[in-house]
Amino acid sequence: MTFVLTPAILRVMATKIKADSAPIKAYHAALQAYAEHEAVHEGATETAFSNLLATTAKLHGWMLIPKKKKVVGKKVHIYPDGTLQDVFKLARGYWEAKDTNDDLDAEIQKKIAKKYPLTNTIFDVKHHFILEGCK
Repeated sequence: MTFVLTPAILRVMATKIKADSAPIKAYHAALQAYAEHEAVHEGATETAFSNLLATTAKLHGWMLIPKKKKVVGKKVHIYPDGTLQDVFKLARGYWEAKDTNDDLDAEIQKKIAKKYPLTNTIFDVKHHFILEGCK
């Protein structure tokens, strides 16, 4: 789940963010703690992933902005769960969390209907991620 979301950058990131890195370990520990308290709903699990994204985004000079408004039409506003923004305040990617019981494909279709961005977008349900439109 991670950050200049182009194939080239993803390859670079893969060398920087290892499965045994502190941010990944913290993410798994948070998920385990939530599970022990039977908190597997979107609001709980998105917190763990939000922390992971925020921490790893900093490695690239980016910031995770939660629930940032995005205008997609004359009077249509959407609020992705997270927007990854660079130092020039350009959106580099988006993140949408879903409940562990959600049908991820159906939820993605709902977001498409609402005009959510698909370029460089991560849709996540705990341990399942779909990266849409990676450039």
